[in-house]
Amino acid sequence: MPIKKTIRYTIHWLYKIIYQSSYAIMSKCRPINEKKVVMSLYRSNKLEGNLKAFYNEVKKLHPELEIQLIHPSNKIGYGMFKEIPHFCDAKYIVLDDYYLPVYLIHPRKETRIVQLWHAAGAFKKFGYSTVDTKFGSDRKYLEIVPVHSNYTHVYVSSEQVITQYAEAFNMPKGKIYPLGIPRIDYFSDEFYVKEIQQKLTKSLTVEQQRKTKILIAPTYRANAGQRETELNFSVELTNILKDIDSDKLLIFVPHPYVNKKELQPLLDLQHKHQEQIIIGENFSINEWMLVADAFITDYSSAVFEFALLKKPLAHYVPDLPEYQKNRGFYNSIENISDGTILTNSKQLLHWINERRTGEFYNTDRMIQYNFSVTSNVTKGIIEHLMNYPE
Repeated sequence: MPIKKTIRYTIHWLYKIIYQSSYAIMSKCRPINEKKVVMSLYRSNKLEGNLKAFYNEVKKLHPELEIQLIHPSNKIGYGMFKEIPHFCDAKYIVLDDYYLPVYLIHPRKETRIVQLWHAAGAFKKFGYSTVDTKFGSDRKYLEIVPVHSNYTHVYVSSEQVITQYAEAFNMPKGKIYPLGIPRIDYFSDEFYVKEIQQKLTKSLTVEQQRKTKILIAPTYRANAGQRETELNFSVELTNILKDIDSDKLLIFVPHPYVNKKELQPLLDLQHKHQEQIIIGENFSINEWMLVADAFITDYSSAVFEFALLKKPLAHYVPDLPEYQKNRGFYNSIENISDGTILTNSKQLLHWINERRTGEFYNTDRMIQYNFSVTSNVTKGIIEHLMNYPE
């Protein structure tokens, strides 16, 4: 092992020992607060998606609970020690993504660590499924920091994906429950849908409102040596924008973790072509889905949620062989998605220009595979969690 890596891992070991000890000492000084719920907001500075749905439903069903929102650093350093007092006495720790502190400790047996993973279905590989790949962590690091460990409850969208999540989180299947994705409850909330549609419409110009709206949301791509491929959606769209029909509006929603430099080509275009392309960062991808007429991604699991709306969807994947080699999939796109597969910019341009407002797209097969529950999801999860035997 290279000397630099050996030194870094040694530092991580020492940090872990100190962190575990600090947590253990503070836990002995504080009894479990049976009413305390800690929610970690890592993907966004505000409540969104699964955490927002869970928060709102808990407040309604269990107003006696005390919910505390934290904004984790998830980086080895002094900052993580300041988080220990917030979660060491919590009955519930609720996550929707990676949360480093709980992987470094020996949790109290009374604490329930709940993972409301932010993705539906099981598309591209992650976690322990990518060990020793270009994208994933190496085994030596995972011996020190067992990522995704200590979850007591993991809620996923479908019974068909339990095996994949058990592999990704390196955990027993018996702790993974196919009760659904909380945020899809918003799709069936008529008041919410109408309110968001009005807000989104007001954010557009009159001319933009008249256009067929194509929502575009690529998945996150790692940086530097972990980068799966060199595909840049911003550049791809820049190259075809001049040939896109004038009655189309492209709504590009970047992944929360995207490097802002990668958006520069589109930001430049947005200034020149304000009526034809916008960067939709002010609203979430699920909110934009409610006004979009069609959806394009590469490998984002958001495509499964969009399928619930029965509108056209497509995968732009000119880098498919390279992505498969460097990261891989749990299942082929054709098996888990009804979306059209586009492999070059000419096909992408044609698919966009073919779209019309109000099109219906049959996604029944896709929904059946990727969702076991599609209504009252959040309530079902909370009831399951709160009534779970000690």
